[in-house]
Amino acid sequence: MKLNHIVPLIALSVLIVGCVSFKVVKPKPDDDFGSPEYLDIPNFNYYHKGPDLPLRLVDRFSLTSAPIENVFSLGDAVVMVTKNGRVYGSLIKGKKIRGKLKLENNSEGFATLYNDRYLIIALKLAKKTLLCYDLIRGKYLWKVNAGLQGAKPLVADSTVYVVSRFKHTSRYSLANGRRLWRKRIGSFAHSTAAIVDNLLVFGTDAGQILALTRRTGETAWKTGLKGPIYTAPVFDGKLVFITSVANELTALNPENGKILWQKKVQGGIWKTPALKNETLIVATSSGLIYSVKTADGSINWQFSIKTPVGTSPIIVGDRVYLGGADRNLYALDLYSGDVVWQTELRGRVRTDPTVNGDYLLVGSENKYIYVFEHESERSQK
Repeated sequence: MKLNHIVPLIALSVLIVGCVSFKVVKPKPDDDFGSPEYLDIPNFNYYHKGPDLPLRLVDRFSLTSAPIENVFSLGDAVVMVTKNGRVYGSLIKGKKIRGKLKLENNSEGFATLYNDRYLIIALKLAKKTLLCYDLIRGKYLWKVNAGLQGAKPLVADSTVYVVSRFKHTSRYSLANGRRLWRKRIGSFAHSTAAIVDNLLVFGTDAGQILALTRRTGETAWKTGLKGPIYTAPVFDGKLVFITSVANELTALNPENGKILWQKKVQGGIWKTPALKNETLIVATSSGLIYSVKTADGSINWQFSIKTPVGTSPIIVGDRVYLGGADRNLYALDLYSGDVVWQTELRGRVRTDPTVNGDYLLVGSENKYIYVFEHESERSQK
């Protein structure tokens, strides 16, 4: 089944009743998003470019509850999932919320956006806990019971991988929701998986790292670490990086899970690090942010805020963005760790920043999504 690649701007139209239609652009001849060989690997919070500093606030969306850890920007459209089980859609600078979905049991969800079209939602508490919503057609393609969920799904090679809270992980077809395999694991889990070559790698609450063969779900290797693991593994093509709430950063051999080096940090790591080239940015619950060399775990620099870091860091060009429980959104220099820009929001910042073109978006616990763009000389006058 070939999944059409549609320009991001139209994706929101299906959430809006009575809205104007958006132009649909035909897919390129070389697009093959349904092929089993096509692999969409997460970029581990790295963006090649985004809006230049300084930034100014250009829009703000008021929600009925705090947003989850992700907000999704698609051109001039934005999709927002809240902790009270709502999915909102709107247009940036569109003046008001333009559409809404209500999730079963008002359940909090963990969401992933695939191909600027498919919103995959994993629910904490519902009968059907894994959902695929087509943002172009404006309807659910399928709903399945995948067990109670505790982390966002991973979409790759035309399938959806979920690590359920209660001791199992599964693989589902993106096309129809059919389960391809299910594997029992020995512990509860709240970690999103990562693709590591032909393996699916994730952590558990017991501190175990599991590597399963993507196609069959068979166990390839296991490695035991200290402390629960709530973050997704990060793979740079050579090493697998694992962070835990036991204040440790670990590098593993992707072929056998052997520990190659470990680094102790100050504070538990609850948020997935960001990766660019040979640099890993790690944020902790103690408010410390580290720039770490991937080769050996040595520290390039460290920076501290007065409260826990509330988001995963993201790297945009040569800037690092992150939010804190002190209500501030920070931009740091990637190479020195110096603060180059910051702004205070109205609530603690716990929704990861995200970039799409000219916009940077972030959410806070005061039920708002904030949209920033570059503040040009003209706008400053």
